[in-house]
Amino acid sequence: MKTTFHGKAYKFGDNIDTDVIAPAMTISFGHADKAEQQDVMIHAFESVRPDFYKEVQPGSILIAGRNFGFGSHREQATTVIRDMGFDILIADSVARLYQRNSIAIGFPVLEVPNISDVVSEGDILDVDLEKWVLTNCTTGKTIDIEPLSEMAIRIISAGGIIGYMRQKLEGENVCRV
Repeated sequence: MKTTFHGKAYKFGDNIDTDVIAPAMTISFGHADKAEQQDVMIHAFESVRPDFYKEVQPGSILIAGRNFGFGSHREQATTVIRDMGFDILIADSVARLYQRNSIAIGFPVLEVPNISDVVSEGDILDVDLEKWVLTNCTTGKTIDIEPLSEMAIRIISAGGIIGYMRQKLEGENVCRV
């Protein structure tokens, strides 16, 4: 698992739901192909920030307020964040299902209460998941981060739940037919 992140902060407020992240009009049933993934990305956050996908650079850090990712589960609402170029998402609070689904795809999502009070749009951040500290390089402030569970770290490190299960099965003496 990547343990250090350095990038520009892009910030959203409270109550960003999965309909804002990945609008229903862009979602089909079944596994998304490249065209659908592109369509979801183009329309991500469109209702609150049109053409947002054009701003984000690889290695960016998404900062949000309270209750990020609430609403109906849709896989695209978790994968689009990664597809847009974000390396990590940090919010005051995250909907449980959204955080769980992000970890399941190997994407780190952290809850850091009041993060939205100390990070502004465009700030440059360093996040160290070995020391569990965030440094706002723009302001010089540092914030302690509550570590993820050991299981969450193992799943993210394996690239997601499928990679984790693959590792587990390969490590066991399993008879194969």
